[in-house]
Amino acid sequence: MLLYNFEMETAIPVAGQAPREERRVLAFLDWDHLPYELSRPGQGFRMWLLRGEDSDRAMGLLRKCQAPLDVLIVDEDFFGFPEDAADICLQIRRMYPDIRIVGIKSEMVEGDSVLMSLGLCDRTLPAAPDAGAIAGTLMALDASRPHAGGATRQM
Repeated sequence: MLLYNFEMETAIPVAGQAPREERRVLAFLDWDHLPYELSRPGQGFRMWLLRGEDSDRAMGLLRKCQAPLDVLIVDEDFFGFPEDAADICLQIRRMYPDIRIVGIKSEMVEGDSVLMSLGLCDRTLPAAPDAGAIAGTLMALDASRPHAGGATRQM
């Protein structure tokens, strides 16, 4: 029931809310599958899992991407050693200067994250994080820095 009379002559059209753009996230993780917490529709990001690949094949797949990536999640042990992951992150940073990188600390190396010490990642997570920790980090990245396109990184 309308509380006021509706007059067509004074009505103003209002556009519906635009759908939120989903962040494109690629994860270099040794998982069998993406958990539900990271693959639900409408969560603000769309994630792809690349597992068990060598660095040349991973870079080849990235070069074939139609749309640029927004976030890369990389386990420092994914390519064998943290230094190898750092090399891949440097290459990816050249391809996508505004990409946000989340590093997952090595299980094999004690101490600080190699990616963080080289300034290659925006955030780090402890070794073997659960899906909830990764989802929380992705949401925190969205809140802490606007979508790529504005500021670019200096290398």
